[in-house]
Amino acid sequence: MREAQTSRNLEALEMEREGRVEEAIALYERNAAEGFAGDWPYGRLVAIYERRGDLDEAERVLLRAVAVFQASLARTPQDRRTMVQTFKKRLALVQKARRARARSATASRRAAGGESRRPVPE
Repeated sequence: MREAQTSRNLEALEMEREGRVEEAIALYERNAAEGFAGDWPYGRLVAIYERRGDLDEAERVLLRAVAVFQASLARTPQDRRTMVQTFKKRLALVQKARRARARSATASRRAAGGESRRPVPE
């Protein structure tokens, strides 16, 4: 199975270079769903989703990567810890960006008169 997954990663990379991003996403997503033990499909998916501003999808992929690497027996314990820490740091950045975006959207709605800051009666 690993050979097929590696082949899909290479094919997806070529598709990205050709501008066939949706097809590349499908291949990377398949590898992520299968729990590919390497970081490539997760990192590429997160990069694509971040570039598109789709932070929900980036977060979903990062959570999957953390779960895969925590359970991986294909890596040494130290390597697993390193990979998990790397993806958790990226996850924290994505979550921070999502919160900032939500605050910005709320502020924009308030400025447009769509929401007021009335005190809640006790």
